[in-house]
Amino acid sequence: MQISWLGDVLRAAGVTVVEEPGWLTRTASGTLNPIGVLWHHTAAPSSASNPAPALGVVINGRADLPGPLCHALVDYDGVFHLVSANYANHAGTARASGPIPAGSGNVQLIGWEIDYAGDGGAGQVQEMTSAQYTASVAATAAVLTRLGRDASYARGHRETSTSGKIDPSFIDLDAMRADVAATMGGTPPTGPSGTPFQVYAPDVNVRPTPATTGTPVGNLGAPGTVYVVCQTVGETVTANGYTNNLWSQISSPVAGYVNNVFIQGPASLPVPSC
Repeated sequence: MQISWLGDVLRAAGVTVVEEPGWLTRTASGTLNPIGVLWHHTAAPSSASNPAPALGVVINGRADLPGPLCHALVDYDGVFHLVSANYANHAGTARASGPIPAGSGNVQLIGWEIDYAGDGGAGQVQEMTSAQYTASVAATAAVLTRLGRDASYARGHRETSTSGKIDPSFIDLDAMRADVAATMGGTPPTGPSGTPFQVYAPDVNVRPTPATTGTPVGNLGAPGTVYVVCQTVGETVTANGYTNNLWSQISSPVAGYVNNVFIQGPASLPVPSC
């Protein structure tokens, strides 16, 4: 599918658009069939005097990854630079997140690269500007409306990544989705069931039962929040200097079991027994 309608949809939503030369035909090797929107940050330090420092990279790619690397870049002032109307190398392999199934993120998701140094690029650490946030919310709402999807189909790369990506940094993704839902005139997505806790380790497998013998049902690529419904006794696991035989059943971001040895908090979490 070619999203040649992207510029018209964004302009109708009040978003300032720049159509970069060649965006309608620029493509990587693959076929786009989008069901949602994915938010990124570039890690490049942007400013009023240099609002789109990563534009050349997302158009042309890197030595290790050919361009285009997104469908649009959101500059410091909230201007959407259209990069590609076709398949783009922005998401890689996706783990299941919300209603987005596991699979190719490049096929399933339209990607915004929000141009700011969210992980300390060039020695700077930035947050998304208010202009970038406002434009990204408006653009996401407009595109999801076009796709016939609700706000839960907007995800952050850190929620779908299988390789530990942290973008977009310094933003509450649930709050951003709620703002998208409000813009669409709908009800904010219902949060996951359970109590939130932090998984501190990367690359933690989620199992179908409280044991390491089952084939993982998913992987928590990066440290982040999980929602614990209950806990139960299972296989004893030793990792990172800790040992525990209690496993938490989690509802999000992947439904299954994680040993408590990977969760910040007491060995026995203050949650119900399964």
